[in-house]
Amino acid sequence: MMVDELAEWLHECREVFPKLNKYKITCEYGKLSKNVLGCTSRLIRREISADDILLFGESRKPEKEFEIKINEKLKKIERENVRKEIVQYIMVHELLHLENKDLSTLSKNYKKRKKKKIHVKEFDNEVFERYNKLRELKGLSRIQKIEDLEFAIHKIISKI
Repeated sequence: MMVDELAEWLHECREVFPKLNKYKITCEYGKLSKNVLGCTSRLIRREISADDILLFGESRKPEKEFEIKINEKLKKIERENVRKEIVQYIMVHELLHLENKDLSTLSKNYKKRKKKKIHVKEFDNEVFERYNKLRELKGLSRIQKIEDLEFAIHKIISKI
């Protein structure tokens, strides 16, 4: 089942993001525009009211919960191991945004996001390094150049 594969793959990816262990993160396939492979959103949980605290003893802080959406067109990649590598690369990208707190600080103000330029070469290199670290944990060899990885992903995605 597709949902189970995403949960399993996300769990593997989280091994290279120990700082995110305090967050609840889910992942699912969803409709995204053809140029977007993945995106992350924060799920807003209801704040506990003063009445709830007095009546029910609820005093815990709401936990931060995030959802990663992966473009559903990627389900068309027939070879599961190839689909897994592409999806995990996208997951690593989205998890790095969460670790850098790009989502919470930048989603409110487009001008601020435009100035920060979150997709700079250093960010892409960090995604590549974390992805290679994940590959090593899974017993796979490192990819030597980011250009090779991007070329391979583009070539596979252009066929679907």
